[in-house]
Amino acid sequence: MLIQALLLQGVLFVYNKIPLAQTGLFREREKEMIETEISRAIIEEYNRKLTGHLVNDVVIVGAGPAGLTAGYYLAKAGIKTALIERKLSIGGGIWGGAAGFNVIVTQDDEIPNEFGITSKKQKGLSVFDSIEFAAALAYQAKKAGLEIFNLTEAEDVIIKKDAVEGVVVNHSPITIAGLHVDPYCIAAKCIIDSTGHPAEVVHMLRKRKSELFPEGIQEGFMDVEKAEAGVVEKTGEIFPGLYIAGMSVCAVYGLPRMGPIFGGMLKSGKKVAGMIIKKIQS
Repeated sequence: MLIQALLLQGVLFVYNKIPLAQTGLFREREKEMIETEISRAIIEEYNRKLTGHLVNDVVIVGAGPAGLTAGYYLAKAGIKTALIERKLSIGGGIWGGAAGFNVIVTQDDEIPNEFGITSKKQKGLSVFDSIEFAAALAYQAKKAGLEIFNLTEAEDVIIKKDAVEGVVVNHSPITIAGLHVDPYCIAAKCIIDSTGHPAEVVHMLRKRKSELFPEGIQEGFMDVEKAEAGVVEKTGEIFPGLYIAGMSVCAVYGLPRMGPIFGGMLKSGKKVAGMIIKKIQS
C-alpha cells in the first residue's frame, strides 16, 4: 500500500507539474541532511583557510599580546600572515590579569587606542579590563586580515640553507594525548617566536644548536622598568628567518620578568612587524 501511495503521489507530481523542491517529501529530506551540510560547510571553509596558508610571508607562533599585535600590523600592511596557537583560546596571559584579577596596565594607551580599547588613567598608568583588551586585540587582528589557527602546535622548525623557512605543526590535542601521529608543514619567509616564557621555537633550535644560546632560556627576577625597556630594545632577528617578540625576548636574553604590565609586549609586537615589513617590501 505504501509503495502504491508513493507511486500515485509521483504521478500526481508529474501530472500537476509541481517541482520536486516544493514537495513535502523533499523538504523532509532537507531536514534529514542538514547535519551533513553543516559539516560540509565547516570542513570546506577550514580546508580553504589552511591550504591558503600553507605558504606565507610570516608565521607567528603564539597568540599572546605580542603575537596578536605583530599579526595586526603585518596583515594591515598586506603581508600574508598566519598565526598558530596551541590553546583553544587566544590572548595568552592577558585574560587573567594579576592573580585572576582581570585588569591589566600599560605605560600609555597609544597602541590600545588604535585597537579601540577603553582605558582609564591612574598615577601615570593606563588601566584596562583584560577581557576587553584580549578580545579587541584578537578582533582587530582578524579584521585586518590575520589568519589564526588555534589548537595548532609547532613541534619543530624547517631549516634549509642555514635559515628557518617554516614550521612543522600538529593539532595540539594529538600531542597532548601523546599519540604518535605525523605532522604537516607550513612554510614562511619569516617566523616570529612569541610563545612567551618558554620561547618554544628558539628552544627547538637550542636543542640541536646549543652553541647559539649557551646561557640557556630563562628570564631573570622581576624588574618592571628594566624589562619593559629591554623587551622592546632587543626584539628582532636572532637567527636567519627567526624573530623573537614579547616575553620570548626576555627568556632568550635573560631579561627580568615584568608581570601584568603589557605595554612592552604591544610595542615589541609592533616593532617586529615593522622590521619584517621593511625586509619583505624592500
